[in-house]
Amino acid sequence: SRYRNLLLERRMMVPRWCQDLSRADFLKIVWLYVMPDRLFLVRMRKDLFRLSVVEEEMREIPVGEDASRLSSLTGWITDEVREVALKKETIPRRQALKEAIHSFLPHFNPGKDPFYICLSSDQVMARPVYLPQAAEENLSQVLEYEIKRLLPFRREEVYYDYLPIGKKGDKVGLLLFAVPKRVLDEILDALSAFGIRPKAVETTATALGNYLLFCTGGITGPALVLGGQDHAWEMIGLDARDNGWRQEPELLLTHWLPQADWIQGPGREIFHNCLRKSPKFFGWGYITDFLLSVKGESLQFEDLLALGKKRLGGDQGMTHPFFIPAVGAALRGLRENTFPVDLLPGAGKERRERLLSVLNTCLTILLLIVLLVWGGSYPLKDEIRLRRLQKEVEKIGPSVESLRREEEELKRLNKEISSVSGLHERSGEILRILDELSRIVPKSAYLSNLRYREGQIELRGSAENTSNLVPILERSPLFKNVRFNAPSTRRRDERETFSIKADLE
Repeated sequence: SRYRNLLLERRMMVPRWCQDLSRADFLKIVWLYVMPDRLFLVRMRKDLFRLSVVEEEMREIPVGEDASRLSSLTGWITDEVREVALKKETIPRRQALKEAIHSFLPHFNPGKDPFYICLSSDQVMARPVYLPQAAEENLSQVLEYEIKRLLPFRREEVYYDYLPIGKKGDKVGLLLFAVPKRVLDEILDALSAFGIRPKAVETTATALGNYLLFCTGGITGPALVLGGQDHAWEMIGLDARDNGWRQEPELLLTHWLPQADWIQGPGREIFHNCLRKSPKFFGWGYITDFLLSVKGESLQFEDLLALGKKRLGGDQGMTHPFFIPAVGAALRGLRENTFPVDLLPGAGKERRERLLSVLNTCLTILLLIVLLVWGGSYPLKDEIRLRRLQKEVEKIGPSVESLRREEEELKRLNKEISSVSGLHERSGEILRILDELSRIVPKSAYLSNLRYREGQIELRGSAENTSNLVPILERSPLFKNVRFNAPSTRRRDERETFSIKADLE
């Protein structure tokens, strides 16, 4: 198990390094977190890899009592009631929005700083949707037809986007997000009055998911985020699977419930169902009341505000828990997000953020050039080494040839020395052989050649009758296995030539 974990860490090292390098940049962005009665503005900066909060501001939206009550309905009412409510609410709320946004202008540059929007969950509807697998290749088109059945609105009344949440049986799972056009258009109109054109719009569900993954450096397994705001609870469920090379987090669920529903039981039941998979949860906002309601239960709790301060390098910024969604949503503009939901009109599933920034493009090109130069340098270096070696060989060639000749001469002399030494050592045997031959060979036989090798002699010469030589030699106690080595021939002088071999006894 230890070896497998070590191998897994080494395998993940390269993809994480490449992923971190692709996010390197120098950016400044502005993010606006919009609640029905308040606005939270965060201005952040990214210096290569380091993120920091430059500025944060909060403004209240002063609307009338009736308008505030109607605004809390957030569009989930009948068409007749909505039409009457809009006449009373739209004018004062838009004016209040413009005044609040106007007060933000000294804190950022509308024409230069990229601007993003995050909507609170009480203004956005989110629901899981399961479609047949046949629709997987054309999800956008299928949702176009199914949106009226899935939401209590007509298609032309909402902006929507979705995230995949995996498969369930033979169904393809999606998490659908939708916002009434009147809610978002009201904000966009107020911003356009000051020349501000947002680049993306998302909800707290994805913003908090991105924030959690950023602050923790990635999670493994299920996780639950719970936040309290304006007498309501928001729950977000995530799951991160590790395939050995990179993490694949999924946003599984998101619920927005009034505190009354929590007290009556549905919210508490959902919360404990989520905790069965992961006993640890992360909290933000007005979480104190919730912790008091579950006092005595064994729960592992971690504060997202403290995590954010630690991750962003200290106590600078993050003075209010409601800045957490704004910071989480700002990760999109800083190219640190994981869940790219965009509710901006006309965006659909066409992701507007660039895959590579100018800096990353330059780094990528530079890296490719370095790799090409590094890869191409090996054949060049080999050729240079080869030519250098050839020149050195040419220089020392004559010396090597002279040494080779001296070595061959030395081998020959050593061989002669060995032969002479061997002859000296075997001089007694040779003398004994010569003495025995001179004694037993008839005087009519002449030896012209005598060759002695280890344990064997070869005799060549001529005799009047060569057939008598073999028995004569056999009778000698010094020789054995006497035999003719070649056929005998008769010469003109009537003598026969012979070639005889014999082994020494």
